[in-house]
Amino acid sequence: MGAVRHLRTLAPLALAAGLLAACGNNSSSSSSVDDSTVVGSSGGFEIRPVFARYAPGVPFGPQLPQDLVDVMKQQSCPMKPRVVQAMLMECDTANTVYLLKNPIVSDNVASATAKQIGHKDIWYVQVGLDDTGSGAMETLIKDQAGTELAFSYGGKVLTSVVVDQSLHPDRIGLIGDFDKAQATQLASQLSG
Repeated sequence: MGAVRHLRTLAPLALAAGLLAACGNNSSSSSSVDDSTVVGSSGGFEIRPVFARYAPGVPFGPQLPQDLVDVMKQQSCPMKPRVVQAMLMECDTANTVYLLKNPIVSDNVASATAKQIGHKDIWYVQVGLDDTGSGAMETLIKDQAGTELAFSYGGKVLTSVVVDQSLHPDRIGLIGDFDKAQATQLASQLSG
């Protein structure tokens, strides 16, 4: 169990680093965070800034309007992604509800490989982004340290990380409760 907890702690950091590298400069096929025309989920791989999140029993900060807190509290997971106050609402596998801004990276995956951690049956997916995605992530790493990012695929959040200077945009690690078959399947879907 200790190794799994350690991986869950490190996974979001690795994931954010890789995803940030893939974002590009927001001038091509990647959507700008400020682009109000993109809201709904593409169903593909996306990296989106987190506006807010709610996990049962975890209190919100005072900055969120009560009506928004109420909507997030009442959402049951799993769910189909939906738009709430011009943001995308999605869940992760731990039943955390996320409100996400427009994507920084959208389907900019150049490669995805299932990898084992140590000698345990713990797996993750290493994602490499194309030039557009990598450029967007490099810009985000430089300009928006402290921003929380969510990495989602198929309408659900896989993991989230906080951006810091240690993130590497060429190697993003998607860490979850994956066994070999699940990691291999996800890698195949992302690179396909």
